[in-house]
Order: sequence, then structure tokens, then C-alpha cells
Amino acid sequence: MDIDRTRRELTLFADYHSFEIRDAHADYDLAAIDDTTADLRRDLISSRDGVVTIGTARRRDVRVVIEIGAEAPVCELASWDHVTEASVEIASGQILVLGGSDSRHSAHHFPVPVGVYRVRTRCAGFGTISADGTDGAEVYRVQIWPGTARRTTVLKRFTGELPRR
Repeated sequence: MDIDRTRRELTLFADYHSFEIRDAHADYDLAAIDDTTADLRRDLISSRDGVVTIGTARRRDVRVVIEIGAEAPVCELASWDHVTEASVEIASGQILVLGGSDSRHSAHHFPVPVGVYRVRTRCAGFGTISADGTDGAEVYRVQIWPGTARRTTVLKRFTGELPRR
């Protein structure tokens, strides 16, 4: 299966201040979620077997743009507030994108070849978020492409204040 270039704009409810990029066969492991909570709060990203969790500034509907391509996109940092990268193994051939309280059945499905993928998340608009976190116009652009397994990393860290989480 070849990778078709895909771009889809979504609105996800970021329950628990997060959304996920996951393999369709990845387990819901509550202990692993607890183990990665500190990473998620500090870095707005965490990863575990078959799952990348992306932290959000608000626990509301958030705009998410998913872009899947055959090769690594240019890594432009200047216009973004926060940028992270992680790896995820997709053993099922299906990437699921879902909000914190969504089920596998309500998730957005993206067919891809089996393999390891890189996930880069670029966040912008943190300055538009109200102090109480109820209003904002931030966007989370998620770029996914075949790659090799590497450590989760923050490429650019937001240094401002986010609403209390």
C-alpha cells in the first residue's frame, strides 16, 4: 500500500486536555497512561506502545489538522508556539485520531501501510486563549510520515502561561 497524501481538518473535544494518535490495535493501558502523565503536562506530548498523546491548552473543542505524507515535511518552527515529535508503531494499518473521551468507533480512521511513523505536532494560537481557558483559537497541526523509532522530543517549547490544567 502506498501512502496517499492526506489532509483533514477536524474538531476534537480535548477531554482530559488531550487527544490521541494511535494504532487501531493499541490497548487502553491505564497504568501506562499514568506513567506518561508528567510528560504530557510538561511537554504537551507523551508516547507509549502504539499511542502518541498530544496535550492541549484547553479542555474544549479544539481545531486539529491532520497531514499524512510519504516523507518528512520541512520542519518550520518560527510561526509556531510549541513543536514536538514522537514515534508510533502502526501494526494494524489504521491510524486512529480521537479526543480524550472518544471510542475507537467514533475515531477518525486513516489507512496507512504497517510500520513506524513520526508524529510532529505544531501548535499555534496559544496567545488567543482566555485566562479561564474557555475561549481560544489555537490550532494543532499534526504531521505524520514513515520514519524510524526515535525519542519523543520538544523541538520548540512554549514559554508563556497556559490556563491552569
